[in-house]
Amino acid sequence: MSKKALHFGAGNIGRGFICPELQNNDFEVIFADVNQELVDQINTKNNYKVEVIEDASLNQEVTKVSALNISDTQTLNSVLGDVDLITTSVGPQYVKSVFEKIQHFTFDKKIPFVAFENKYRASSSVVENLNYAGDYLIPLDAVVDKIVPPQTSENLDVVVESYGSIFIEDQDEKPLKVSSVVSYGDYELEFTKKLWLLNGLHLQLAYFGLFNNLTYMHEIFEEVTRKEFATNAMEALKKAYILKTNTAQNLDLYGELILDRFALPQVNDELARVARNPQIKFSQNERFEYPLRVLLSHNESVETFKFILEILQNGDFNDVEGFEEFHYNFQDGIKEFFQKFWKINQDEIEIYIERLKN
Repeated sequence: MSKKALHFGAGNIGRGFICPELQNNDFEVIFADVNQELVDQINTKNNYKVEVIEDASLNQEVTKVSALNISDTQTLNSVLGDVDLITTSVGPQYVKSVFEKIQHFTFDKKIPFVAFENKYRASSSVVENLNYAGDYLIPLDAVVDKIVPPQTSENLDVVVESYGSIFIEDQDEKPLKVSSVVSYGDYELEFTKKLWLLNGLHLQLAYFGLFNNLTYMHEIFEEVTRKEFATNAMEALKKAYILKTNTAQNLDLYGELILDRFALPQVNDELARVARNPQIKFSQNERFEYPLRVLLSHNESVETFKFILEILQNGDFNDVEGFEEFHYNFQDGIKEFFQKFWKINQDEIEIYIERLKN
């Protein structure tokens, strides 16, 4: 491996997905993390296994990896002087602190910077917010998709699903080769597709499952009428995406793949975890409100959305992080929710009430 990649974040996504893909692209991977115990473990072993839950034949041995502590400025600067790519999977709230660590380093060549985070334009937004004036760090926005189940083992091995996708905005810099995992194209379309069809469905099914007194996502798919709701919700989201983007892309296989992934029992995807932070996830322009708005504007069916709204109004999910705060928005009725929380204007409010009020 002649190229080097510095990857911030040695957690399960970093070890289980990003690092193997970087190695598939002939990068030597150096992790940077705040957890000294994890750093020491990586430097002692230098290898670990990535196990695929659906098919053991796809298991992968990751070798020749090393790590450093982010606070070790001397070692960090030494590595920065020799890297060809910088990536992250630290959580979107920590990307800023990562970039602050590297933005003042004097590079002798252009270095792509890719934040593999579940946030809109995680790479370029942090560069803009910090007013980076340098010419060497080139932000590339990416959409990353991989389910990593909760891990019980304390060793470095990671269990993942077989599916994985890295989509990078099409620019001159292309640090990874196109493959079954990596692709380039229109970032705005891809981000919206994932936000609505995957994250949006995930959210709706989380509350649908909690309403049915379930614990895990896969339990929804074990009964016919519950599975039918999931399929109908996906169809509505696909319709909204097509109307919004005017895409000619056939989304049937993509939709079926998402449903199949959610149905995997080995993932142990806890509904209460998916449902957390509803104040953000149900806000205006997000994964629920925006596709609903598109469907309403085209007079399309919104029955699955209507059912979830009823659940939210009448449900008692105070064990879900942030639900009590969010539920407060319904205290004055659904009309006030539409007007104050979603800021629906007076000209459209009657349509919302007519189509969505129970």
